[in-house]
Amino acid sequence: MRGDPSTPENQGRYVKFAWFNLKGLPTVGTTDYEPKQGGAFRMYGEGQFVGEYLEAFPVVKKRRKLDPFKRCVYCGRDRDTDGAAIKLSSEHVIPEFLGAGLELPDSSCPDCQHVTAVYESSIATEMFDPIRKAFSISGKKGVIERNVFPVDLGTVKTEEEFFSTVHHPTILVMPFLFPAPVFSNTPINVDKPFNFRLYNINAKRDVLEKYAVESFSTQSVDMVRFSQMIAKIAHVYAMHHFRSDPFIPTVADFVRTDYAPETPVTGHFNHVGCLWKQQTPASTNLHEIEVGKISWNGEVFHAARVCLFASLGMPSYYVAVGLPIAAQVDAEDVAAA
Repeated sequence: MRGDPSTPENQGRYVKFAWFNLKGLPTVGTTDYEPKQGGAFRMYGEGQFVGEYLEAFPVVKKRRKLDPFKRCVYCGRDRDTDGAAIKLSSEHVIPEFLGAGLELPDSSCPDCQHVTAVYESSIATEMFDPIRKAFSISGKKGVIERNVFPVDLGTVKTEEEFFSTVHHPTILVMPFLFPAPVFSNTPINVDKPFNFRLYNINAKRDVLEKYAVESFSTQSVDMVRFSQMIAKIAHVYAMHHFRSDPFIPTVADFVRTDYAPETPVTGHFNHVGCLWKQQTPASTNLHEIEVGKISWNGEVFHAARVCLFASLGMPSYYVAVGLPIAAQVDAEDVAAA
């Protein structure tokens, strides 16, 4: 890992994966993981996810609208403090820049829409732009037109040089996470990834050596905003799917909070994580969302599995989106007694 900012307070927020030895590059067109864990490491007890419905997103973008929600899916408002109707915008379940066309109409107020748009825009640019170009993924304005992208060649601080698309060492990097504390015995506020899943799109050792590149880093991942994006996808689709089975949301406030860049944040993986013992089936889909339930220590959460770039073997992220209202009422009755 390397890159900046490097203050102790922010070590868990921004991460990059670095290749100091180009011999370690995975073969082009293959999925791998790094860093390799040597020796023993702790396995945490974790819950079990049981899926109820799978929403598949094919490689070829298809536009589709779900039934209108008619209130903000994040804050719950449909009127302002003066009682006037709020103009609600349509919300893409998976960000459109990732090639998905599924929308939930009338589901986002201007305040919440602004927050989600800010962090999705930063993730698109900082984490996915070269990947989107390499795979010709169509966003709101089509496929990215520019053909030059930065590569970090610095050893301590970021030192960017620009490469054309043809020679840009483009690697899809997705963090593989610990199980979330809410559905495991992982300690709370464990905010660093366990390792990374990698898919080498076109990074070739001989090409990099031709340009005198001895080492380089992947693009930076803002772990806070990344977890917000995953939680947002899970929350929005769960709010649609469970309309007849409502729940007390657990991640809505997290999703609609603006966490300024380069500020310390904790707890962003408390409801978002991977399940180490649960196998994700092989897939031909670009992305997948599966809704269902996670059970752990006698509690059953409404939950969703989010897998971006599923066909490339990327991790499934499980989000505990909420507790059923009936469970909340039962807990309050016990407390009152």
